[in-house]
Amino acid sequence: MSNRRSISRRKILSLTGSAGVAGLAGCMGGDDGSTNTSTNGGGGSGDETSSGTDSNSGGSSGEKATLWAWNDPGLTPIRKEQGKEFKNKFDVGGVDWQYYPFENYLSKATSAIPAGNAPDSLALSVLWVSRFGSKGAAVDLEANGFNADDYVPAARNNASYDGKLWAVPWYADCRLLCINRSMFKEAGLEVPDPTYRPSWDEWETWVTELSKTHGTAYSMPAGEGFDSFVLSNGSGYLSEDGTEARINSDAALEAANFLQPKIVEDDSILARNPGGTSAVEDFLAGEAPMFYAGSWHFPRLRKSGLDWQYNPHPSGPNADVSHTWSAGVFYSVPSRGGASKELGLKWLEYIDSMEVQKNVTKAMGGFPGRKDAYETDAFQQYLEDNPKLKTVAQEMENTKAFPSHPEVSKMWNTVHTQAQSMWQGEDPEKALDKAAQEINALL
Repeated sequence: MSNRRSISRRKILSLTGSAGVAGLAGCMGGDDGSTNTSTNGGGGSGDETSSGTDSNSGGSSGEKATLWAWNDPGLTPIRKEQGKEFKNKFDVGGVDWQYYPFENYLSKATSAIPAGNAPDSLALSVLWVSRFGSKGAAVDLEANGFNADDYVPAARNNASYDGKLWAVPWYADCRLLCINRSMFKEAGLEVPDPTYRPSWDEWETWVTELSKTHGTAYSMPAGEGFDSFVLSNGSGYLSEDGTEARINSDAALEAANFLQPKIVEDDSILARNPGGTSAVEDFLAGEAPMFYAGSWHFPRLRKSGLDWQYNPHPSGPNADVSHTWSAGVFYSVPSRGGASKELGLKWLEYIDSMEVQKNVTKAMGGFPGRKDAYETDAFQQYLEDNPKLKTVAQEMENTKAFPSHPEVSKMWNTVHTQAQSMWQGEDPEKALDKAAQEINALL
């Protein structure tokens, strides 16, 4: 047994990350998938985005565009190359990339607007788009020539608030199950077809048999891993009309009760908090034959030398498809705070262009935000050359957008805080009732 598994799972939970911090891996999936993705989705302070000066003129030829993004070593080379292409396409002076730690990125962005130091465009997590839209702190893109119907449903919904488009998706992503085929065979299990979606019952059989042979069967982020079992059992954070919390529904409680004993009692599932070992690292190190994966992990998995494949996420008794979150990276233009609206919109036009969208999967593993990019010869050829991605293409249409609410990041945090408490032995019904109470207070 390696040192990585020499302490109890509950001890690991207590050592890695604080309860109020959550990870949104898809927002940060870099070229090699190696970036630490911990984030405090709440961020910012009060109504900082609701004030500031309006200064959107500028963008004359030769002027540099100032663009903000969070630190991500995997994406930095791609963004530098994009900056060169953007400069040549629009005859601007170049791009001044400014990077900030993800955990305080939102606070930095919201404070820059009233201070008059806003960038011309900034990358946003899906947890932040609604906040910027609700405050009027981002430019209404449909009023500036962009069409929300150009994007795949989950990307469009994540980029919108109150019926308006506030951001352009660079890429969208999909969550899946990833399995080590060799470890399946060692456990005497038949390797499923990559497009096959297991039921919870069948997946539980895999967990049981894999843990007998390998000690652990599955690794997942403590919070978002729970989310996907809730979504794939027909529930979610909110009701369909968005008026009340649904995270304590019977279907969500069923997901919690299904997972808890496997994490707390028999150690067949690793539930990882931000700030420590991640699920993909457990998989690559041979600590877990299955893990909660994202499409953005593809470049790293491809280089791993392992015999692996994607499969759809297991679905519960209340759903006949696999539902998981769709996230990605979204670019917006600040509506005030010193930003050049002209330069910012030019950058979004570039990100929205077919040369960027059709090659995004090749660049970093995400899938295009634009619908028409899926029909290009370049994208279709990339799928043919990389057949493991066909499972992602199949499952993208089943992804769910995050709730379109200005406080969705706080909802995310409270659900994940309670998920972490459940994996330390808290009664699931009590934990989910508390999460629902806090979400209803936000509503």
